[in-house]
Amino acid sequence: MAEAYMRSSGTATREIPIVERTPPPTGTVTGKAVARNEVHIAATAANSFFVIPSASLGRDVQIGERLSLRVHQGRASIDTSRDRDR
Repeated sequence: MAEAYMRSSGTATREIPIVERTPPPTGTVTGKAVARNEVHIAATAANSFFVIPSASLGRDVQIGERLSLRVHQGRASIDTSRDRDR
């Protein structure tokens, strides 16, 4: 589903393959929500995507929404510190 959304929305570069990658065990990542089901969400950046459990995010995420995620010990949450800085 993530690859199909990326191709149809123009999010991916046409000539480069889209690959699934593992989210970092610790750190921050930004991207766009590109697919979801009852328990997971896929987020993307630069012709790749990663899948994370949606329950750990703390709120409902919509397809196409820009996300800033903080990952700690393999668990992702929405990074709200960027909103406070603005």
